[in-house]
Amino acid sequence: KSFYSQILKPQIFSCSTMLQLEYSSQPFLLFGHGKSIHRMSLDGKNHRRLAAGTGSSILLDFHFREERLYWVFKLMFILQKLYSSDKHISGLTVDWVGNGVFWTSSRKGQIKKMDLNGKNERTILRHLSQPSFINVDPTHRFLFWLSGGSEIQRSDLSGQMKMTVLKLEEQLEVLSVDQEDKRLFWVQLGLQGERLFASCDYSGNSLHIIDLSQSLGISVFLENVYYTDAAAGVIRKINKYTGGRPVDVNDKPMVKPPVDIKVVHPLIQPMADTSSPFPGCNDQSGSCVNVCSRLEELGVCQCSEGFALSNHGTHCEDVNECAHWNHGCSLGCENIPGSYFCTCPKGYTLLPDGRTCQEITPCGGIMKCGHGCIATEHGAVCVCPEGSVLQEDGHTCTGCSSADRGGCSQLCSSITPSRWECGCLPGYRLHQDGKRCIATGPPAFLIVANLMDVRRMNPDGTEEQTLVKEPRGTILALDFDPVYHRVYFASISQRTIERVDLNTGSREVLISDGLDSPEGLAIDWVHHRMYWTDRSKSAVDCSTLDGLKRKTVVKEGLEEPRGIAVHPQAKKLFWTDTGAQPVVESATLEGSSRVIIASTGLMSPTGLTIDFTDDRLFWCDQKRGLIETAALDGSDRRVLMENQVGRPFDLAVFEDRLWISEWEHQQIRSVHKRTGQKLQRIHGSLVQPASVVVVHPLAKPGANVCLHLNGGCAQKCESNLGLSHCSCLPHFTLSADGKSCLSVSSSNVTAAPFLLFLYSSNLFSIILSLCVPLSDQNDCYSLHCAVNARCVLDAENPRCLCQEGFTGDGQTCLGKVMFITSLKATSQPSMDVTTRHHNSNSAEKCPSSHDAYCLYHGVCVYFPEIKSYACKSRRLVLKQTSEDNVSEISVTDESMSETTTTSVPRVRPLSIVLFAHGHIFTYTFKFVHIYLNKCPSHLQKI
Repeated sequence: KSFYSQILKPQIFSCSTMLQLEYSSQPFLLFGHGKSIHRMSLDGKNHRRLAAGTGSSILLDFHFREERLYWVFKLMFILQKLYSSDKHISGLTVDWVGNGVFWTSSRKGQIKKMDLNGKNERTILRHLSQPSFINVDPTHRFLFWLSGGSEIQRSDLSGQMKMTVLKLEEQLEVLSVDQEDKRLFWVQLGLQGERLFASCDYSGNSLHIIDLSQSLGISVFLENVYYTDAAAGVIRKINKYTGGRPVDVNDKPMVKPPVDIKVVHPLIQPMADTSSPFPGCNDQSGSCVNVCSRLEELGVCQCSEGFALSNHGTHCEDVNECAHWNHGCSLGCENIPGSYFCTCPKGYTLLPDGRTCQEITPCGGIMKCGHGCIATEHGAVCVCPEGSVLQEDGHTCTGCSSADRGGCSQLCSSITPSRWECGCLPGYRLHQDGKRCIATGPPAFLIVANLMDVRRMNPDGTEEQTLVKEPRGTILALDFDPVYHRVYFASISQRTIERVDLNTGSREVLISDGLDSPEGLAIDWVHHRMYWTDRSKSAVDCSTLDGLKRKTVVKEGLEEPRGIAVHPQAKKLFWTDTGAQPVVESATLEGSSRVIIASTGLMSPTGLTIDFTDDRLFWCDQKRGLIETAALDGSDRRVLMENQVGRPFDLAVFEDRLWISEWEHQQIRSVHKRTGQKLQRIHGSLVQPASVVVVHPLAKPGANVCLHLNGGCAQKCESNLGLSHCSCLPHFTLSADGKSCLSVSSSNVTAAPFLLFLYSSNLFSIILSLCVPLSDQNDCYSLHCAVNARCVLDAENPRCLCQEGFTGDGQTCLGKVMFITSLKATSQPSMDVTTRHHNSNSAEKCPSSHDAYCLYHGVCVYFPEIKSYACKSRRLVLKQTSEDNVSEISVTDESMSETTTTSVPRVRPLSIVLFAHGHIFTYTFKFVHIYLNKCPSHLQKI
């Protein structure tokens, strides 16, 4: 992506026209619209385009004094550009005081800065969690941005003094700064999927929820918040103090949804107060870093060590110490705001002087060190890799580069060689201890195969209940499908594979023949396949989730396969073999490219599981009482526990815990997945626990829950982090349950059912009248529906609905052009169909964006009184010629001398398809004409 700048006045405007803005102080809006950037007055007038070809995904900002516009997009072919190699820019802001551009890189977790002349690009913050929507207040020298989707963070303009302003459970989507009141405004996703406006002060206090929003961008000016409503195609404003009913800025809906938005006015970009008797200092010492002293009569900025006074003399800038002969470092040097640190290449370690690197050598077996030793005058000393420090025992290391990952559950980012910071993956939040990651969403629970039944319980063993009674066999293997919410289990005595629905309790047998001893079972929830091991047949087989299309995946060289696990994202299959040569092995989902994960030190490897957050494999050895872990390719193999759990059979992992079913005491235990410590006994009256799985939306990532019943959504469904997020089509709004959609009563557009049919390699469509239930006319009397409207029931409430061929709000209905065709197979006199049109003189010409709104050379017009578009009247003539039984459609216009004719092939009796009201119908032609004034009575729903 690149930054592009353009003078705010395009070439069609004169320079004086735009310069008057500064003196007349007339504010206006900047916003992305389609693949261009537009401007509009705050009253919705003077709508015009400023820049074309800017791309559809736009992040924009401006520099008022320089009269320049900046935006981010993928294409690189127009105007002056400030180039950056970043490919994942997630936020953009312009510092109009320091004349710089800041941007966030979500993938790299960085904030960068560049001068407006395109020079001096530098990184001011690293190791952030998905930063986005950056904003600047240069008068108070603050940067604000969204972090990790649920936090608002800030720092000064040099990247120092970073802190978390606010941390919420909800997902945050958009951020804007109100410099007048020193408040932050954002849009957050509520628990039911609704979007809310909210605000707080610069310190995260005085939290205020304002109102509902469907915004893609917000901007604060004076007492209002201006925001874009993509669904309605309008820009709206709402009072930032009281909320209330939003007001449309533009009366005419836009064809393309408006995106990022900015209000342009001098008050939005105020300059620093130069009238202060101490111009170098402010009340927060924000114009100077760390130190702001008042010497003699005037305030003077003084910079702390590692910073130098800027050319303006009003703030401090970081000094790059590493640019001066590595600042004494023997090998490597890395600059950070206000300081630096020395680094060493792989195989070397930094000595206590912090500058000199020395080669790491083997310890020679004299002492046990986690990383190696260095020779000193006092003998060999243990050392740690860069990013880790030696613990008090003098042997083990802790930090991002060590086995314990610095105590972090998931992400660990090195800040200096001896300091690090923990972070979490999407869907998890950092615990108050700053190390553990806690899964968001519903609480997790365990499902356990209990030999004679299937149990469900909390992770601590409480609230136990039986899911499958009368199993008709011995159950050792089971797994869970997060998409369809079904538990699959295998019986070795009945030689069957069954499944049960967690929602309905319905149960069905999938496979009942060709099984001998199915002791391991795994569900691929992404590719919708089922894999199982058969110890007696020495094979790994698979089928669809319905038990169809069975085939053997792995056979050669297997002896007694037992445990099995699948990694859909890596497209890998893992299993254990307890035969004469015990082994842990992997292959592709088709059984090819087999790789041995572990083959030494094994006696009876039974269960195994995958930690998807770390991409690590865990397995247990029942005879040795051993729990081991390794990377997915078999590297970094480590013993987690030995002789602490009696006869472990299977295991499951989630968050920081590992659950183990063991047969010696018929119980389930849990342990920390990295340290093997904090062993806990999970209470439960179990007969003999076997397979165990954890159920949570994040336990099996990548599940598209929208595939099953559309995720419970009435219209649109988006699967995110194992949960369904519902939304609605245009002219509908999400109801309080977060699933169903309600029709917007103020909508001027009525979705009509239509027919599609294919004939002679051509696709034809016919609009039909709406088939909706009529309301009691006594309920409709007070509505005063138009002549061309009817009263219908909408959620048991009567409302006026324009008949097909007309558009409007029901009280006023205007004619519109329709495509009507005759389906007569024999000769027929010409039929004349002329559309009605509005006779009011208030009709306006549509903007250029609606040039393609009307078919058949129609002229688009706009009626302000009903806020609706329509097409100028046309004459549509349908003629049937006797020659070759070919129908013709002719379109004529009083203002045109030519006639456009399109041939339609002869139509024989045929079947077509109707799409209407979320259903699909079949329709068979056995008559001459389609009449458009009533619904056909013999539609068949399929």
